[in-house]
Amino acid sequence: MNRQNDDKQSGYQQTGHPQSDQQQASHFPIAVMMRLAWRNLWRHRKRTLITLSSIAVGFGLAVLSIGLGDGSHNSMVRNAIKLGEGHLTIQPRHYIEAPANYKYLVDGQLLANTLEELTIAGRYEPRISLQVLASTANNSTGAALEGMNPTTDQRVAMLRPRLIEGHWLNPGDQRGIIIGSGMARKLKARIGSKVVLMAGTQGGDSQAQLGRVRGIFAAQMEEVDNFLILSDIEFSRYFLSGEGADVKRQPVTRFAIFLDDPDRTDLWQAKLNAVIDNDQVAVLSWQQMMPQLVQFIVIDDAGNYIFLLLILIMVIFGIVNTVLMSVLERTREFGLLRALGLSRHHLLLLVICESILLSLLALIAGWLVGGGAHLWFSLHGIDFSALMGEGKGTAIMGTFMDPVVFTELSWHRVLQLSIIIFSATLCSGIYPAIKAARITPVEALRT
Repeated sequence: MNRQNDDKQSGYQQTGHPQSDQQQASHFPIAVMMRLAWRNLWRHRKRTLITLSSIAVGFGLAVLSIGLGDGSHNSMVRNAIKLGEGHLTIQPRHYIEAPANYKYLVDGQLLANTLEELTIAGRYEPRISLQVLASTANNSTGAALEGMNPTTDQRVAMLRPRLIEGHWLNPGDQRGIIIGSGMARKLKARIGSKVVLMAGTQGGDSQAQLGRVRGIFAAQMEEVDNFLILSDIEFSRYFLSGEGADVKRQPVTRFAIFLDDPDRTDLWQAKLNAVIDNDQVAVLSWQQMMPQLVQFIVIDDAGNYIFLLLILIMVIFGIVNTVLMSVLERTREFGLLRALGLSRHHLLLLVICESILLSLLALIAGWLVGGGAHLWFSLHGIDFSALMGEGKGTAIMGTFMDPVVFTELSWHRVLQLSIIIFSATLCSGIYPAIKAARITPVEALRT
């Protein structure tokens, strides 16, 4: 009786009922399956090593390309923030859409006191931006006059080392101006030259102030060298007085805020909005102030990801070739295993395990090559100065890129690249796994 029951049980298991297959697969030790997959992977050692090498080199190139892209982008952003209006900017609402000299913050002193009370983790700089006509006895040209603190402003650190003639502004110099080399050529001005700055008022009148050239800089950026004039903020405030501003309240065009931790930009923007944002005043991030630079970075990033896509296609073909060849070579072996009672689920799981192991090896090999290259160039950088020709060509989208670019990868980018390469490698083993699972014992044993 027991023997009959055993036979019935055995016959039931051999019918290939789905439920019995699932029970059999679930009780099969995964450790044994992984051990078999590992041995199968290294049956053809050379083929596996060649596949891993191609993946590692391709992944390394992708990591280096994206690291250089991020490094150059971050360099441009940092320089744009220092040369521009900081991580955050407080200015009249709608000023960015239609700049005008009559648009200014009426009570700069009150805003400065508010910023002091907030104890911002960083520093802020009051600035006055004006559109003027610069004239000498020889020529005239349109210009952008920027009034600032000549000792503490971030632009001092950026432009003072680039002086080619004269000296920097002294504190309290209410007539001195600094001009770019391009403007000096246009105006035929030199150190000590008189420059008349004229601006129209909202009422239709005009006003003029006399400045003297104290220094000439060469930023090697056309829009800076040809159009920018720097002065003490008190000199620029004369023009706001002509627009009806009360000088005692220290009117300004904007406050540029430079944060110690750029990652907290959104947090501080929200805090400032809660305190001072109203119908007349707006708090803008650097992305809102420089939308063209943001668009350029997005487009350039897209180009890097197209390169990564080409690498992934190469990786997928390499993995499919390795795993599929391994499956085709073992068709008779798989048929024998099926005849001995191994279920389709087992074969599917076995090939999937091979793909998982190959994916992990590819990820490790890729980061050994790509991570090593990134580590080297993050410390030593790549010098593009010879390619750019003494700094020329570094200017782009209102900012510039440092001649020596260091690769930069955030943890977010590392995780992103790891998931992409692992997923691509794993997915490439799905087709060979399905093909292995469809093998029938009779057809396989005939091969």
